[in-house]
This record gives sequence, C-alpha cells and structure tokens, in this order.
Amino acid sequence: MHKLLFYILILFTQIVQAHSKSYDSWEVFHNRKEVSKFNNKKETTDERKVVLLNRFLEGPGFFIIEYTPAAEQSEWIRTIGFFDSTDKPIREFNNTLFLRLHNSEIAGIMEGREKVRVYSWAVPKDPAVAATIRIRRILLCTLYTR
Repeated sequence: MHKLLFYILILFTQIVQAHSKSYDSWEVFHNRKEVSKFNNKKETTDERKVVLLNRFLEGPGFFIIEYTPAAEQSEWIRTIGFFDSTDKPIREFNNTLFLRLHNSEIAGIMEGREKVRVYSWAVPKDPAVAATIRIRRILLCTLYTR
C-alpha cells in the first residue's frame, strides 16, 4: 500500500512539472562571479541594472552572458546586442546562447557611455518564416560602470 501511494505521488509530481510553464532565463558573470540572474517570467519596468567596476575592467577577466531558452531553438538564430541610451546599436553577436567578452572588449563598448543596454532576440533560420514574424527584443540587462 505504501509503495502504491509513493508511485502515485511521483506520478502526480511529474504531471505537475510537465504542465508548469518554464521561461527563458539568463545569467550574467563578471570575472568568474555571478553578478545577476534573470528570467522573462513577466514584463518588467525594471532596467535589470548591472554595475561593472572600472578597476576590474582594466585587468584580465571576462564578461559572460549565458542565455538558456525555455524550449529548444535549433531552428532559430539568437542574437545578443549592445545598444547605447539612444537605442543606437554598438555591437551585435549572432547565433549565440553563450557570450564571452574579454574585459578590454566590454570596456571598449562602455567607453564614453553612461549606460549600455543589452538585448536579445531570435529570428527563424528560414527567411520565408522570418519575413512573417514580428521580432521582439528582450532586455537582458543594463550595464553601468563605476
């Protein structure tokens, strides 16, 4: 009887997990330290602020964004882009879920700018399908230096 209850409980938890909605998520690392972790569970007015210290940008190390989609996206091209405060593109990286930039590269992107917004979006690989969809950018984070 106890085994039957145990198996029913396991089956129930599997069904609940299968029906629960998962969301895209991403983590931001700087010099091997997790700075922030976000997801797109809900639309937010929060700018997802990440502060990078200038003294660490001058030394060795890396700035990393690791994007984890909720569903398999093998037929999509994921882009991560850096934009200034006027929404002008600074730099874009195509076909990536894992972005790793040396501190000198991120310092070059931040140079002379108060803040830089990092967005991600995906486009289908098939050009015919890509022409019919509306692309929606996701704000990953807003970078500030201090």
